[in-house]
Amino acid sequence: MPMESRLLLFDTAIGLSVIASIGATIFSLTHGITDIYPFLYFLPIILFVTVHPDRGVIFSLLLASVYIFLVYFFGMSNPQLVAVSTAWFVILVTIGVVTSSFAKGLHAEERKFQKIFSNSQAGTLTFDHQTQQIREVNDKFARMLRYERDDLLGKVLLEILPDSAEWKRFIGQIRSGIMTGDVELPFRTRDGTMRQFLITATPLPDNTVICSAIDITERKLAETVIQKAKAELDERIRQRTEELIQQNEVLRTEIYERRQSEEVIQLINRKLNTLASITRHDLLNQITALTMYLNLAQEITDDPEVKEILGKIEQNIKIIHKQIRFTREYQNIGVLAPQWQDVRSVIGNAVSYLHPENVEIGIEISGVEIFADMLLEKVFYNIIDNALRHGGDIKRIRFSCQKEMDNLLIICEDDGTGIPQNVKEKIFRREYYQNTGYGLFLVAEILSLTGITIRETGMKGKGARFEILVPAGKFRIKKSHPADK
Repeated sequence: MPMESRLLLFDTAIGLSVIASIGATIFSLTHGITDIYPFLYFLPIILFVTVHPDRGVIFSLLLASVYIFLVYFFGMSNPQLVAVSTAWFVILVTIGVVTSSFAKGLHAEERKFQKIFSNSQAGTLTFDHQTQQIREVNDKFARMLRYERDDLLGKVLLEILPDSAEWKRFIGQIRSGIMTGDVELPFRTRDGTMRQFLITATPLPDNTVICSAIDITERKLAETVIQKAKAELDERIRQRTEELIQQNEVLRTEIYERRQSEEVIQLINRKLNTLASITRHDLLNQITALTMYLNLAQEITDDPEVKEILGKIEQNIKIIHKQIRFTREYQNIGVLAPQWQDVRSVIGNAVSYLHPENVEIGIEISGVEIFADMLLEKVFYNIIDNALRHGGDIKRIRFSCQKEMDNLLIICEDDGTGIPQNVKEKIFRREYYQNTGYGLFLVAEILSLTGITIRETGMKGKGARFEILVPAGKFRIKKSHPADK
């Protein structure tokens, strides 16, 4: 019922009850009745205080004054009646004060809850769960449905939401006295579009239900989009996974075939190495026998021309012997997998096999490892051996290292005669050798297996300088040392 109608009804009831009370008082006094009529004044006071609590005391005072005036006027100066009426005057005023105070408190609470109801950020409504008729809504709920607030009052809920299974289950729980929470219900707006609301409902006395509503339409749309995107992503992941599984099977097959090929190659290499070893051993035996016959021929002839020819044969035999030795060393290159090796330890081992006399060998390298073939020791062995054989009067050989941009430079320097400019590159070729066979060619070949290079940068007359360039990723430094600088 609208507030104006309620106020008019209460004011009418108050007026009628006042008239009835005064009329009953006059009738009772004129007919000698003094016991019942004072109670009639309770009704107008309570009704007035209910509607107008701020003026309840004044109203009760005026009404009590009217009552006692009537008693004095129609009471025929009865002292007992005057005394009782005076007491009733006090009682009526007291009732007015007490009920007014109580009504003020009730009105304050009502205004507080009405303000909360009206200003709530969630849409709020109350309805009768028996008739499903809307009793009250706040402005937020009305805006959510694009209605004016007054247009929703008195409507049946089924006018703004479909009669769905969710609604029947919801109203059934309400009628059972169960508080519901987080129920999703579709509502129809004024323009006919559907909005999804999240409803929380609490049953109250007098068949009333209070509900809060949150519009989750955009969230539901977002969830739909996310679910669709997730489904598409899951499908892509599934397809990609299948592709990866297929590729993995292909790769596994290729790896298996490659391993089989590697095993076959290793078997062939072992057989070839065995055959080469046997052949080399037989050739060396033949060369030994040939050398013996050559020495015997040199001893039994005095002819200078024959001796010259025999000397050339001896030189060729020595070259053949060196070439056979080279095949023995070269066949082991790359047989074993490269490993991380401590440079200082490898150089130290190489030096221990040479036993250089009157030559100081300094190793100014510490905590440096390089990734190289397992014949790395032979690299440094050949470099030192080359210096001792061809460097002249060498007193000192020095090993050091330093950073060169992202690379590592391992340096071997001596104080010998040095290497002429025109042969600096030739010394690493297979075609170039001087009495020692293919030492520096082997050095370059062994280093190249892991991307390491070597060059000679010394100056003739000031000593040789070999620079081994180790690329980034092929060296690691375990602790502080000169290479860090």
